[in-house]
Amino acid sequence: MRETLLNWLPEDLSGRRVLDAGCGTGAFAIEAARRGAEVVAIDLSTTLTGLARNRLPVIQPPGRVEFVVGDMLDPAFGEFDHVVAMDSLIHYRTPDMVGALDGLAARTTRSILFTFAPRTPLLTVMHTVGRLFPRGNRAPGIVPVGENAIERKLAASSSMTDWRPSRTKRVITGFYMSQALELVRT
Repeated sequence: MRETLLNWLPEDLSGRRVLDAGCGTGAFAIEAARRGAEVVAIDLSTTLTGLARNRLPVIQPPGRVEFVVGDMLDPAFGEFDHVVAMDSLIHYRTPDMVGALDGLAARTTRSILFTFAPRTPLLTVMHTVGRLFPRGNRAPGIVPVGENAIERKLAASSSMTDWRPSRTKRVITGFYMSQALELVRT
């Protein structure tokens, strides 16, 4: 999935500001910085951003990465040319996901690339069965959503009128299944 999203961005990101929303251990952010981007890589997890900082290689200018613990939706981080939310919106129901995308779009000039858990019969059954068991200390559950439902909600959003869906791709590897969608400003 990381390769897909990187391929959807320009090869030369010099002078571009990129938000890696939900950066995890920072692999995407590092690759974007290698292409010249100024990357704000944000995650709620202190542990993950700490690992990312420790793994950060020396990146030759003009690219750089700033790892931050915080909320990817916080407007205090400013504006971006591109926003990438790889597997960070998979925990959102469709209306909440579109609300998050609305907020990100208000601060983005070129594209938003994000992934979601696609609603498939198998994933829907697994999600339904999983809700029968206590959550305890498990990670947040994924929420399967339909691409058409996302696109309908985006089209109905008054703040997304100058955005349109562009590319989409599903990636399935072993137990990993995720759908990528690119939104571009028109």
